[in-house]
Amino acid sequence: MNLAYVVLLILFVIYVPIYLYIRKSDKAREAGFDTWGPAVMIRTRWGLGMMDRAGSHKRLWHAFGTFSLLISFLLMLTIIGILVLDVAMLPSMISSGKTIGIEYAFAIPGLNPMLPLVYGIIGLVIAMVVHELAHGIQSRANDVTVKSSGILYGVVPLGAFVEPDDEEVRESSRRTRMHIFAAGITTNFVTAAVLFVVMFATLNGCMTSDHGDNPAIYAETYDIGIPVSAIITGIDGTEIEDYGQFTDYLKAHGTPGMDTYDVTYLYKGTVDTVNDVRLGVYMNSIIKGSPADKAGIPAGSYLLRMSDGINDTNIDIPSDFTYFMSTVLPGDTISATYMTSNGTENTVSMIAGERNGKAFFGATATISGLNIITPNEMLDAGINPFHGRSTISEYAIGVISYIGAPIRGFSPIPESCAWWYECTVMDTDTFWIIIYVIYWTFWLNLVLGVSNALPAMPFDGGYLFKDGMDWLLERMGVSDIPQRENLVNVFTNFVSSAMLLIMILIVIVMVI
Repeated sequence: MNLAYVVLLILFVIYVPIYLYIRKSDKAREAGFDTWGPAVMIRTRWGLGMMDRAGSHKRLWHAFGTFSLLISFLLMLTIIGILVLDVAMLPSMISSGKTIGIEYAFAIPGLNPMLPLVYGIIGLVIAMVVHELAHGIQSRANDVTVKSSGILYGVVPLGAFVEPDDEEVRESSRRTRMHIFAAGITTNFVTAAVLFVVMFATLNGCMTSDHGDNPAIYAETYDIGIPVSAIITGIDGTEIEDYGQFTDYLKAHGTPGMDTYDVTYLYKGTVDTVNDVRLGVYMNSIIKGSPADKAGIPAGSYLLRMSDGINDTNIDIPSDFTYFMSTVLPGDTISATYMTSNGTENTVSMIAGERNGKAFFGATATISGLNIITPNEMLDAGINPFHGRSTISEYAIGVISYIGAPIRGFSPIPESCAWWYECTVMDTDTFWIIIYVIYWTFWLNLVLGVSNALPAMPFDGGYLFKDGMDWLLERMGVSDIPQRENLVNVFTNFVSSAMLLIMILIVIVMVI
């Protein structure tokens, strides 16, 4: 059984009797423990004095409240857009049959494979603290009493909280309520933005690589004997100094996918050579139901040639495959020649599919199952979500991909690849520790801010959406307060339920 399931089961067994005791015990409530739905609230008075002092600068926080509304509603549109794109991708997720595991559904450092224990805890604590402090300070700036602060726990830690006086919040103006709810979202986003700028400037100004343009391996789906993070420095005795020279060699010598090569590489200061390596366009996976799948092409094959009946193209490197597919249209008849892992060569015909208006084949391809990049390109991609993007839609996809980068092992680059670089101003190992702390604090603030903007109760975005609907209906002429409240409640409940159901569906498809 997956370790994540075992840990969660043990935590659940321990949590249930504790929850039931707190629910029934007056002594527990007197000590600051209470239940909130299926969760436990641990109330304290930490930070209340600081909230009072910071909240005394009323003019500053009122201006920040207006700014927060703008940022929060922009982030609300962002999270809705992310959900829409995720829903659009559900069919391909289902057809691929690939899942990432239930452990990814919990933001628990150490248990979630993409969240490192130490850096994850530091980042998560900072993100939760600044979020809740913002709620508390904005409450005090608007003369709303903050009764307590504390931790929300339910099987696993769910977050921190501050507890404004509910009655005072209800009696406050709509603008005050919205300023309070928007404060946490925007403070997380601003914190993330500041940390991103610091990280971007620091990495750009302090990191260098002696092999910046060499082809380098940052991940692999097929073991050909070269370790991950190795830098390729030669083929068949010819020195390779950059990625272009590497691909040119493959196109000019032999038949990639069929012939083998002697590859020399550098790995953490050691030079070694692997003989008889097959280098070619390796199909890592075939999408179920795609033209390639229907044609019977197995994953793990090498793509050799493609034809549309007029142009015959040798597929020596992945860009050859990408270019060929850009020259055909959905519905065109194409043929593909491939070699299986046992050396059998086959040619099949198929009708090109359609995806996003372009011809679709249905395979992911790399050079021999290796994800190859250059150290310079890796650094640019790791710190710039817009790297290689040229249109507004590509910018949007770039932002979404950047948010999901830790799933692919980037933080901001894979830790296995850190040895490619040297710091020009301090000890490199110490520098990377600082960068990892900055990155995970940035990333968790960003994720917490964006996710809390979801227009669904009990997220902050749900309360903002409710008051925003009330304002909109009032502007539309619905002056009868009971009627407006009824419409607001109906519409808010509908949108909240829809958003939560979509989130649950996406999580189920991704992790199970």
